[in-house]
Amino acid sequence: MNRIRTTLEYILVLMIILEFNTPYLVFPFVKHIMQYAPILILTCLIFMSGEIIKIRSIKYLLVYFLGAVIPFLVLSKGYFAYLRIYIIMLPLMWTYLNLRKYRGITAYHSLFLRYSNIVIVLAVVSLIMWMLCSLLGIIPLTMQIPSYWTQGGYLRFISTYWGIYFETQHFSLFSIEAWRNTGIFNEGPMYNMILCTSLAIECFIRLKKSTVRIVILVLAIITTVTTTGQFLLIMLLFWTFIKKISRKQQKLLILFFPVLFYCTYIGINVLMEEKLESEKGSSSVDTRSDSIGKCLEVGFEHPVLGVGLMSGKVRIRSLVLDEHSNSLFELFAYGGLYVVTLYIGGLLILPFLYYIKYKDLQWLLTMGSFFIIFSVTLSQYRYLTLLFLAWGLSSIDMVECGAIHNKSKSWTHEH
Repeated sequence: MNRIRTTLEYILVLMIILEFNTPYLVFPFVKHIMQYAPILILTCLIFMSGEIIKIRSIKYLLVYFLGAVIPFLVLSKGYFAYLRIYIIMLPLMWTYLNLRKYRGITAYHSLFLRYSNIVIVLAVVSLIMWMLCSLLGIIPLTMQIPSYWTQGGYLRFISTYWGIYFETQHFSLFSIEAWRNTGIFNEGPMYNMILCTSLAIECFIRLKKSTVRIVILVLAIITTVTTTGQFLLIMLLFWTFIKKISRKQQKLLILFFPVLFYCTYIGINVLMEEKLESEKGSSSVDTRSDSIGKCLEVGFEHPVLGVGLMSGKVRIRSLVLDEHSNSLFELFAYGGLYVVTLYIGGLLILPFLYYIKYKDLQWLLTMGSFFIIFSVTLSQYRYLTLLFLAWGLSSIDMVECGAIHNKSKSWTHEH
């Protein structure tokens, strides 16, 4: 039974990764598999768990379902997508993690550790292919496939090497032009989010830290050439340094923190100005800034429920909402404070309250890292975001993981 569960969990997280905006989704048949097969797998895993859902958990789920009716009533379209995401997929993830929570810490974290295992393999493959194909040109491209990502939704063709590596985005920095390492994703920021999430799991969740795994992820993040990824690496480096010094040195470092922060800001600003100049003002910074401004304007006009989730292109007076790159701000525009509260509550507030009660700093740091990347990456409806949201919601009862069952048994049987 454990082997079957392990296999199903690996298939599940692989599909969650592939559903995270990969070029394969351009094919309708593949897209439907990635959207609906995880529902079937989660259902099987729940029935296989052999656990009875706690009454307290059922109460919270019922409250959630009642609350989920309100955004549904204001939808103008996208009804089936809303039902699939918020009425089926998120509650199933939440339920499964609730059941695993009572089996012990390793069972509770199994999906995330298996996710990171797969991402490590993807990182190794993408680094090798990036060097051999994009930098050195040793391996010729095998084919081109259609893509509707970016370019205003118009059809374009992207190069692929055996379908395991895609060239989708250029970057230009200090007169150096090359392909970003986007792995099997449509753009660098999406791949960066996948990698950074795995890095947070390796640094904070996995008990036995592996320097090799962490180095692989760091190198892959650097080659995506994304500002968010570099920021996160700097933050993790700073955190690692803080942990290694004494309390007296930590206090001194706090005094010099404003200077360090300013120097870091200047350095990143120089890089961004170079990027802006090289891309002639069409950088992701401009896109994000314009997106944030539009979303805030619309959100403040409709602060409670927004203009309706799944609305797509929306015109309000002379303002058009159609292309965005910031999950949190788009949620504010389309779902209002009502939906934003769900995401902030699940990804930040509940982990913080859990930390206050049980001093579980590692989980809080993992969720905080994910929230930072999520906030500036368009991913609010993706299954990976729902998985982390469910992870946070599963702690709403504030019951310590594995408190019901013997933890040593869980470690033995689930590892």
